[in-house]
Amino acid sequence: MNPNYLKAGQVIRGVRKDVESRDWRGKPYLELCNYVESAIRAKGAEPAFPCNLCADEVAAHYTAEINDERMVPQETILKVDLGAHVDGYVADSAVTLCYRDELYDLVDATRSALMEALKVIKSGGRTTEVGRVVEVYASRRGYVPISNLSGHSLDQYIVHSGTTVPNVWSPSPAVFREDRAYAIEPFFTTSGGSGVVVEGKSENIFGLVSRKKIKDSKLNNLLEAIWTKRKTLPFAARWFVEDFGKGDVNAALKELVKLRVIRSYPELIEARGTPVAQAEHTIATTASGYLILT
Repeated sequence: MNPNYLKAGQVIRGVRKDVESRDWRGKPYLELCNYVESAIRAKGAEPAFPCNLCADEVAAHYTAEINDERMVPQETILKVDLGAHVDGYVADSAVTLCYRDELYDLVDATRSALMEALKVIKSGGRTTEVGRVVEVYASRRGYVPISNLSGHSLDQYIVHSGTTVPNVWSPSPAVFREDRAYAIEPFFTTSGGSGVVVEGKSENIFGLVSRKKIKDSKLNNLLEAIWTKRKTLPFAARWFVEDFGKGDVNAALKELVKLRVIRSYPELIEARGTPVAQAEHTIATTASGYLILT
């Protein structure tokens, strides 16, 4: 196991605790994202992806815009998904901040399901066993797991590197391999939910697909900056405003998406609009079991 996974995990563990210790109600999304990303850098790592802030029915893939005016609602459950990397080795974790008393049990059940799932992880063990445990635990507590969101293996400069760790049972030969890193992340919604997410309108997280040259020099300059700063890791437009300007970077990213040189990640929303909770740890598999990195 590369020691940089351990360093990244230590950073995320500290930043997550800081986030949990504060009351973010009424605070701007942009302030919370900047806080998380700056804290990661201050601790000697880099963000593995833009801090995701997803309230209520939004499950994943929303980060603050360049001049985002959204505020954390007074009554909400807010998923804060944060990751750090050291030389491309990623630690990924998430916590759900509960500001709605009636949803505390949903949040607690999701967090407890994560800990139950970790108990069955072992090198050579089937990833589907995690899905079985999560699905059974959700039913026992009266909730519905999100079936089309899942955990995943991690690799250098790759957040989702090929192996899926499901949140429901499904037939698959995939196994946990020794000395590898995996993000385990159950998502639960209430009993009235569909258990699936659909794409929303916002697309403000991006990732490099190709480094092919383009005739437009400005676009090439941005592509080179993306590669230099991010390699294949996800990024936000606001990270490039200082060098390229707000209007220019937004227009350039839209054009690069059209050219399929970069991809955008749309926000993901529970299909019936029910609230979603998330809990996540990154673990490393060992000969004797696993190690929680975050």
